[in-house]
Amino acid sequence: MCQNQKEIEIIHADMLRYTDWNGRPYTILSGDVQLKQENMLMYCDSALIQRDSNTVDAYGHVHILQDTVDAWSEALFYDGNKKLARMTKNVRLASPSMTLYCQELFYRPDQNIAYYLTGGRVVRQQSTITSRKAYYFSATDMVHFCQNVVISDPEYNINSDTLQYNLRTDVSYFFGNTTILNRNSSIRCTTGWYDSKNDVAAFGKGTKVSNPPQSLIADSIFYERSKGFGRCFKHVEWRDSAMEVTIISHYGEYIEQQDYILATQNPVLIYRLEDDSLFLTADTLKSHTLSDTDSTRVFYAYYHAAIFTRNLQAISDSIYYSFKDSTFRFHLAPILWNDSIQMSADTIFLLVKNKQADELKMNRNGFIIAPSVYGFFDQIKGKYINGYFLNNQLDRVKVSLNSESLYFAKEDNGKILGANFAKCGMMWMYFQNKKMRKITFIKKPEAVFTPIRQLSPENYYLKNFNWQIQKRPNSREDILNRIN
Repeated sequence: MCQNQKEIEIIHADMLRYTDWNGRPYTILSGDVQLKQENMLMYCDSALIQRDSNTVDAYGHVHILQDTVDAWSEALFYDGNKKLARMTKNVRLASPSMTLYCQELFYRPDQNIAYYLTGGRVVRQQSTITSRKAYYFSATDMVHFCQNVVISDPEYNINSDTLQYNLRTDVSYFFGNTTILNRNSSIRCTTGWYDSKNDVAAFGKGTKVSNPPQSLIADSIFYERSKGFGRCFKHVEWRDSAMEVTIISHYGEYIEQQDYILATQNPVLIYRLEDDSLFLTADTLKSHTLSDTDSTRVFYAYYHAAIFTRNLQAISDSIYYSFKDSTFRFHLAPILWNDSIQMSADTIFLLVKNKQADELKMNRNGFIIAPSVYGFFDQIKGKYINGYFLNNQLDRVKVSLNSESLYFAKEDNGKILGANFAKCGMMWMYFQNKKMRKITFIKKPEAVFTPIRQLSPENYYLKNFNWQIQKRPNSREDILNRIN
């Protein structure tokens, strides 16, 4: 026996006898057997010690005690030279922080490591963790679980490929495919950790949180479960399949109780329409439901907001949309474009019906500009303007209070004859093929027609004319490129 290999000591036995078998000496013990090697004690009903190999086979009420580790089983094989114990049948290992159950357990007393390789479970307060393999490090109170890991708890369930559990801090670390199931939601990730004591979690790249009909994907998520508050970082994607709305950004926040969403760092909202998609961006996007009893969702986009669809584009300082009345509200210097037609006012409301533009309300300083020919523009302005759409195209416009129009009359070949300037209390303007077709004046119109040769350049435009086509979003890529 090497100098650093300690012999297994016999502390007590009711009966002891020696025997030889195949030329090797054995010590047979029975009745309240107590053995020791260094600081590890072993108890059993009977034991067979082989002195040459410094091994022991123990049976009946087997008990190992070392420091904070207590382990029980029906049988034990212990190699005193290798410092390796193999416990079998109804194995139970207890420490101040947990209890482990399995049918076969290996224990290395010199390394303070216990492990099973053929299935077992660990019970910690109200939680039970099962796995194919597990390694318990008693010095650090850490358990490493491998293969088919399942945590069962009254509040949640976790399935993982690999999991590390710190029994001192109640923090679980996930590696590989992991699913966390709560009462109303599920989380899928490949890396992360969960602090069950403080109800705080963090998840790594490719994490998906599902709370039907909503889902959330991000490269990194930090979640305070007790507060229902989450923060998301990099390649964030929030989706509501019922509303057909998606928000993507590089940073997001979520408050569960208020159903509140905040997205910053180049956020983009995508809303599925009848045969198109609406792309909306701004410095900040926010959304929440109206109340605890009203699940209707509203959206806010503020600072440098912009919208793109095939038929309609817009910019505004801020935009508000409610699913309750299907209305977009544009505030502070809004401009809308329907094909080549530009519309601006102090505030603009756009009503959507069946996911198509239906009605437009322009309040105060309304101004509509439609390109004519040869660089001229047909124009309408008034205090209040109502526009009506047909198949997502501006069809007719009603102008009320301080109504003014400037319309360039043309021959059939497109040659401009002159400009018709008119004022009246109310007027209607009709569009066809994305151009002004006809104007109807109501309530004492005052109209002046000026041949084009007699029209001075300063009269080409109504007061406050401002053609801002350079600000118009030209494609969905103009919107999406903001998140790159």
